[in-house]
Amino acid sequence: MPVSISFLNSLSGFSTSAAGFMLANKALVVAGAFVGCSGIILTMIMCRAMNRSISRVLIGGFGDGAGGPAKRANTTEGTVREVTVEDVVDMMTDAKSIIIAPGYGMAVAKAQHAIAEMDIKLRHRGIKVRFAIHPVAGRLPGHMNVSIGSWS
Repeated sequence: MPVSISFLNSLSGFSTSAAGFMLANKALVVAGAFVGCSGIILTMIMCRAMNRSISRVLIGGFGDGAGGPAKRANTTEGTVREVTVEDVVDMMTDAKSIIIAPGYGMAVAKAQHAIAEMDIKLRHRGIKVRFAIHPVAGRLPGHMNVSIGSWS
């Protein structure tokens, strides 16, 4: 959905640019071109971040119907390992470097103060803590609802 919104936003920029040509207004042409090009670039970045082509994102679910039952995967791959809070604490304190990518869940939980506290405690232990910008989330309203695979 956010990719579609970004794509439609870019189309509005190109239509503004076209209106600028028709009205012989250079400001509309330039502003529309900036909005259109930046929207297309953002759309392509988000598609790349989700490992999907733009055609699959824009047309992929066409005709499936909204609100229908979700399709189930035919096969299960990999193994599931339950992780407890203690396991996460052990992994974090044993790590040399940690990357935190804030997302929608952290914002809704208002966890910024707890994350800042955790950051300070980890740095005091000599652990390198870095913050990453989510490749999809936060660019337009609703973009933080898109999740991608794990960090490598």
